[in-house]
Amino acid sequence: MSTSIRYLRLYMHQPVAMGGGRRAVGYLSQYGDVLRVSFEADYIADAQRPTLSLSYLGGSEADTRAILSSARDARLVRTDGRWPVYFQNLLPEGHNRERLAAERGCSPDDEFELLAAAGHDLMGALEVEPVPQGEAIPDVVRHWHTTQGLDVLEPGFVEFPVADAASLPGIVTKFSAVQDGRRYTVHRKGAAGSVILKLPSTAHPDLVANEYSCYRLCQALGLTTADAQVITRAQADLPEHVPFDEILAVQRFDHLPDGSRVHMEEFNQALGYAPRHKYGKGLQQDWPTMLRVLDRLSPEPVADTREFLARTIAAILMGNTDAHLKNWALIYPDARQSRLAPVYDCVCVAAFFPGSPPQQYAVNKAIDASMRALSWDDVEALVKAAGLLRASRHVALLKDVVRRAQAQWPALLADAPASMREAVEERLRGGVKLAMA
Repeated sequence: MSTSIRYLRLYMHQPVAMGGGRRAVGYLSQYGDVLRVSFEADYIADAQRPTLSLSYLGGSEADTRAILSSARDARLVRTDGRWPVYFQNLLPEGHNRERLAAERGCSPDDEFELLAAAGHDLMGALEVEPVPQGEAIPDVVRHWHTTQGLDVLEPGFVEFPVADAASLPGIVTKFSAVQDGRRYTVHRKGAAGSVILKLPSTAHPDLVANEYSCYRLCQALGLTTADAQVITRAQADLPEHVPFDEILAVQRFDHLPDGSRVHMEEFNQALGYAPRHKYGKGLQQDWPTMLRVLDRLSPEPVADTREFLARTIAAILMGNTDAHLKNWALIYPDARQSRLAPVYDCVCVAAFFPGSPPQQYAVNKAIDASMRALSWDDVEALVKAAGLLRASRHVALLKDVVRRAQAQWPALLADAPASMREAVEERLRGGVKLAMA
């Protein structure tokens, strides 16, 4: 094994109330197959520290400090060449991952290099970058490795982030862009993007229209969504040719146009799941857990729990069977307390089912079957399992959500792709149990 260690400085952008700018909170290091997160002593000791993730919080301040300073905790160190799962979830999947690896000139499995490549444009308020060449290995990094019996003789070289690279979680082809008037460009001169450009695919050329329609359906119910609009290919300055005329431009709620950042994390990160486990443990376990998080930790628990429940009903009615734990998120406006993030990545996946072989979309079809069978008694049981009070009142409010969807959505669906319109209208007419109320 090489006796050199490579490492990155980990920063979090802070709101003005915390002093603004970015704060150095630790290091991310690689020694062979050992990947380690080492937090700074002042970050560990700061009871008012910005929250990186709920997965790093203990039941008390003492417990949190023990987690952040642990030598063996899997949330901080792994020995299989992978990042701890919080940081794994910062990396893209599919074509986006392959494109980032090509930009860096590394393997798609090299998680250290992938994170380093996109270090200036990561999800939330995070940035990573190499320390200046020649700087001594930080004590917090060296000390941990030496206490584990690992010889660390010299720092290894790490290139700076690729100029316009970004790490955007998800499989659909995406680009990070900035907006200049009516133009969107991914050539950002190193700046982080404030807009995500999402492309359709040859398999689903109507994907943009589908997702845009889902945003409109959510907004009709009064749900909080990311700001999305359909733009033309001519408005987007992309680094490669794409054979599509329409692109979905989604304004980011974590990277603002003025360059400031608001921290966020996916529920997959908050609950400690690896990316491959984004479908979690199923509705019966994960949804009550998510509701409990919002009820106990949000500064606006009533608003956030009601919004969560209404979104769940909307997802069932619109056939959004891909509302997994990477498509639900928490946002930290004050850098410390978690709120439910706006709706994003909402797609009527059920529109793609007709004519597909049984094995295609197998997971989504199974989820759809569960969604269709969900009764109001089941919903009330989930609300009670989360510990929310007045479960019957929540159910009454959600029945009103169904009635509003049945009244308002048909007119909006007139502009949606035909396959989506048919899928959603069938659900509104009673294709799911909840619509039969």
